[in-house]
Amino acid sequence: MLNRYKLFSLVILIMSALALTGCGNWAESTHESWVTPPPGVVYDDSTIYARITYALHSDPDLQGIDVDIKVNDGEVLLSGTVNNKNQITRLAMHTWIVDGVKNLDNQVTLK
Repeated sequence: MLNRYKLFSLVILIMSALALTGCGNWAESTHESWVTPPPGVVYDDSTIYARITYALHSDPDLQGIDVDIKVNDGEVLLSGTVNNKNQITRLAMHTWIVDGVKNLDNQVTLK
């Protein structure tokens, strides 16, 4: 009976050793043809500002509004006054459409 336990223990020990030899650092075994994909497109704040400004000036419903635009690391702050709720909605829509906008703080109020 004692020999069976020794044999069983020996088999478990050999299987554990074989299993552990397969473990390794996968990063080191990555094929050299693998290239890290490039990061996504990065938009600078001046480009975001220019695109928002262009979109707002291109919309005939937003002509003559008094809105200030500030962009900091893709975070957009809109402040000022407009004539109606439709203009507030259109401001938000035009801002969110611009690539690179991460967040919008719309503090525009009605006159």
